[in-house]
Amino acid sequence: MSIHDFSGATSDSTTNTYADARQAEYVAFLHRVPFAIDALNLGFLTGFREDCSYQQRQFLDLELPVGMLDNDFRNPDLERYTERVLEHKPDVGIIGDAYDTAEARSYVRAVRDLQEQVPETEFVIVPKCSAALKEIPDDIVVGYSRGYADILAHEFSDPIDWRGRRVHILGGSPPKQLVVVDQLTQPTLTGNPPADIVGLDWNGLHRGAQFGEFWTDSGWDDSGRDADHMTVRATVRHGLGHVRSFWEDQGVWPEKSTECVGRIQYQPPTPADLHSSVCAECEDDVWTRSRGPFVAEYDTGDVCGYCCHECYFTHRIRNHLEEIMGEASVYTPPALH
Repeated sequence: MSIHDFSGATSDSTTNTYADARQAEYVAFLHRVPFAIDALNLGFLTGFREDCSYQQRQFLDLELPVGMLDNDFRNPDLERYTERVLEHKPDVGIIGDAYDTAEARSYVRAVRDLQEQVPETEFVIVPKCSAALKEIPDDIVVGYSRGYADILAHEFSDPIDWRGRRVHILGGSPPKQLVVVDQLTQPTLTGNPPADIVGLDWNGLHRGAQFGEFWTDSGWDDSGRDADHMTVRATVRHGLGHVRSFWEDQGVWPEKSTECVGRIQYQPPTPADLHSSVCAECEDDVWTRSRGPFVAEYDTGDVCGYCCHECYFTHRIRNHLEEIMGEASVYTPPALH
């Protein structure tokens, strides 16, 4: 999405321009599988932080694209991040946080070098002060921090500083992000051009889901907390649907979103995947029974071993767990003859 020419625009074309400016190219959700699979199927851009992965070791030939590659902002290393970009070739790369002009210039140089090697990747530099924002050229997307970062964008700038720029909104729940979208794109009396909202991301859904809550446009809903069918995965998936509906109603959801994932081959867990011999339910040794251990992989990422089927069933039901790929995610030891 390029910055539009606003000179001589009629009222109708101006309205269309502002509507175009607020419609994002992507809405991102960064997480591991199976949550990333569900998000991609709902049209979100998926990805992960450079020090992570989709954690898909049990999936065979899982071609889940790295839509967004975030930087490890707590331990930034530009050289390491560059290596990750060349490895994954993401659609979007959050290259780093610029706390001063020197850092901003460093990131700009890195972006220019990478643009020659991975021309299809859209890079984002996140300014952390007014001087850094001014140092970033207009053709490079700037990251507007709205989440739980150490320095938020509104703490060092005014909305007018971001107008006319290509902007990615980092973090913050949808209502908080919507305030930013409105501030940066709504028409002004002085005729300032809107910002071009390129993308948004928010990963708070999983934190709420761990407590049985899913996000809605009316706030967090805990009605599924005591429902047996509302696992963590189902709760996240439900929240993702609400997020998409929210942005569709606001005219922000991308016109073209991601395609659904094709057929996925899955490798079930085996006893070799266990890191402990303790039964997850009764704490007996899983290897002391005449049959080998039962093993289940859940959507929480845990692989649990059990001494018997009864312990597996009891532990799963009592903790509202969901296997990552249904019955295929349970290893049942062969019957005795």
